[in-house]
Amino acid sequence: MANTLPRWVQPLLQRHPGEPLPTADDPVPAWLLDEARQTPLWYLIRESPEVRSHHPFLVFDEIRRQPDQWQEILDRLGPAAARLADVIRQRRIDRVVFTGCGSAFFTAMHGATTWSHYSSLDAVAIESYELVHYFPRLDPDRTLLVAHSGTGGSIETLTAVRTARQRGLYTVALTNTDVSPILDACDDSIVYVTHQGCGPCISVVSTRILLQTLVARHLTRSAPTADSLDRSLRALPAAGHAFLDGPGDAVERFAARTSQVESVFLVGSGPNYFSAREGTLKIEEQSLLVGKAYRAGDFHHDALSLLSARRLVIAIAAAGEANGRVRDALRAARAAGSPTLAVEYGSVGGLRDVADEVWHLEGEGDEYVAPILLTLPFQLLGYHMGVVRGRNPDTLATEHESNARAWLTAFPLGTH
Repeated sequence: MANTLPRWVQPLLQRHPGEPLPTADDPVPAWLLDEARQTPLWYLIRESPEVRSHHPFLVFDEIRRQPDQWQEILDRLGPAAARLADVIRQRRIDRVVFTGCGSAFFTAMHGATTWSHYSSLDAVAIESYELVHYFPRLDPDRTLLVAHSGTGGSIETLTAVRTARQRGLYTVALTNTDVSPILDACDDSIVYVTHQGCGPCISVVSTRILLQTLVARHLTRSAPTADSLDRSLRALPAAGHAFLDGPGDAVERFAARTSQVESVFLVGSGPNYFSAREGTLKIEEQSLLVGKAYRAGDFHHDALSLLSARRLVIAIAAAGEANGRVRDALRAARAAGSPTLAVEYGSVGGLRDVADEVWHLEGEGDEYVAPILLTLPFQLLGYHMGVVRGRNPDTLATEHESNARAWLTAFPLGTH
């Protein structure tokens, strides 16, 4: 059990003076369970200003405000990204380990893929718990650790940071909370505060992958590549608004048409394997359907026997020849009677003839910038799939006592 309890617990303790504190052996004392019965736990954790019982839920507002947050980052945090790139060069870093848990691990995956593509750095993503217990062999003087955490309080990531520092690595936090343990634990940081109202990780995901793409722009040694990235990144806010104000309506209709679906498979290649992993999680958390993400090549070896009319298959377009296997996945899914959806973006497409429905997101971004924009359709789809099934997408099922117990058992107070 951590020594410092999270801020959201303090008013609860004031209402229950003298009651026993939660422990690792007894993480859900009666008084805390009673509070969770009155207000779903996730509203308490997020310190939400209100509890909603119908659409639009708080997370819907959170999804829609992201393009404006992207604009703010582009207007304000370029110098912070450039400074970190300078630190990497000055310290002669040649290897980067990205780490995080849950959505933060998926953003770590995105960071490793993006930095490897745009710079000469050798980058890898390792989940925080794995990193602590299976630390790779490396040169600490030439290695940087980038730790992702929305709240800055995940105990596994904090332990990974402390382990890395003990081994002599320079450590940087990418976080969305301006007062948190990870800022004290790391040597350096870039912070963009989101003040998320409720629901699963939403704006903390897209804003951090935008931040690390900005750093990648300053790491590249190619002026034409940097100029192209600048144009692509500047186009993101408008492209986000265009989707939410236009095709976003199609998401709600699609969710209604697929209300009998029992599970969801997402297929993504290259940098958009991140989109498949993170998109699957958002659908699971908001709709409470089981989902699984596949790389395009894995789909044929792992998923064919699972396909049916009640299993939705979603595929993200890939650039160039890699798109061939994405097309094959959709063709196989349709042959098995699964409903299919294709998501295209910018100039990357080629799936319209092999999917039941296609969503196309505008913008100038290439395949490595697209993951920022592609957070939106899967967040919105998960939301509407939850609403049409009578779920509350704000709560991650913590309005159910059993799930509240599970959360507090998995994450005793002060560990997330």
